[in-house]
Amino acid sequence: MTEQNTTDSTHEKNTPSFDAENERASSATKLTIGLAAVALIVVVGVVVSLVMVFRGDDAEPLVSLDPTTGNATVVEDKDSLFEPDPVFDRTNRVIYVPLDPHGVILADTLASSNRPADQAPSGVMLERIHGNMDLPFSTSDGPTGFTDNGVATGFSRTAQGAALAAAHYFGYAYAGGNRLEMVTKAGLVSDPKGEFSTLGIPDDTPASVMPMVNVLFNPDLTLVKFGYTVERPNGSTQIAVSKIPMVWREGTGWVLQADSTALGVEYESLSEDGWQQWW
Repeated sequence: MTEQNTTDSTHEKNTPSFDAENERASSATKLTIGLAAVALIVVVGVVVSLVMVFRGDDAEPLVSLDPTTGNATVVEDKDSLFEPDPVFDRTNRVIYVPLDPHGVILADTLASSNRPADQAPSGVMLERIHGNMDLPFSTSDGPTGFTDNGVATGFSRTAQGAALAAAHYFGYAYAGGNRLEMVTKAGLVSDPKGEFSTLGIPDDTPASVMPMVNVLFNPDLTLVKFGYTVERPNGSTQIAVSKIPMVWREGTGWVLQADSTALGVEYESLSEDGWQQWW
């Protein structure tokens, strides 16, 4: 699901070794092993990503961005809302740094209501929020606002919205106990005393969304998979996959279902269908 702070986008603290991951994982339960590995996967972000933004060509109605909040700041004057210059992350993706640490809500654009699940959200921008969390915002599928404690919300009830929400809430879950507390207090991660709380990740850990996305969409319960390529001990190249179940709750929107048995990590072949690079 998540890299650098605004003063040094190539800081070494974002490159822990996989040996360190294994040491962390060895003292946890089977699920926590997977989650601890994913925590470092999220921080490392080792693959160069390509932005693939697809726009619907038809004039279908705008998809629902429900729920919305009233404290959104819509981009009208980009220069006045972001630092003068964007920065690169470790994988050479362009990151925009908002003056508001919560982030900047992007102006809405029309999106087809019958888009395929593998079509990227429109107008994707990676924003560096809270100083060192590089997470995606879009013009078509949210977010549309923030909770009282500064967590993005208002993602659309679509495959694209579920993936965007997963990127944010998964990022918070692996950015330290203080940020996990933020997202659970906002009601956007279930089971706050479950597996996430046992990882012991330091507060304010950098986070960056992984480049590869695969969404198994259902409007009530969606499985979002994030991944990156890795060389396995047998010499093969596979996709290291983080599986993130997202449940839709009326009045709240997408919630990361941390107590689901679907949550975890696995490996998939590069030939598996459905993988995209959206950011």
